[in-house]
Amino acid sequence: MRQAPVSVFTRAGIARRSGKGISISLGNRTFYVPPDEVGGLFSDRNAMILNDEGEQEGMAWLSPVMAKKKQDLTALIQDRLFLVSYRDLHALLSGERAGIRVREYHADRAG
Repeated sequence: MRQAPVSVFTRAGIARRSGKGISISLGNRTFYVPPDEVGGLFSDRNAMILNDEGEQEGMAWLSPVMAKKKQDLTALIQDRLFLVSYRDLHALLSGERAGIRVREYHADRAG
């Protein structure tokens, strides 16, 4: 009997540039990486993720998830792990794309 491949990533939402830095829409909730935190991501610092009220909901960092070099923006929000590809992040920040896909990582499917 053959096993069916199971993806550990599922589509979770959309990230966009905003006046509040980067907005991450996940279902009916929106979270933000503030503009002053975005720059820190590229200098090996973590960034805060805030909710609409300005309260911290999680952390984001650039992470070598699938390779030795940094290739993904990883966000831990409410005990869930979300990923944005590094290439998509650059396209978003440079204005080449208006919105990019956010994927959720499911550890229970990984092994």
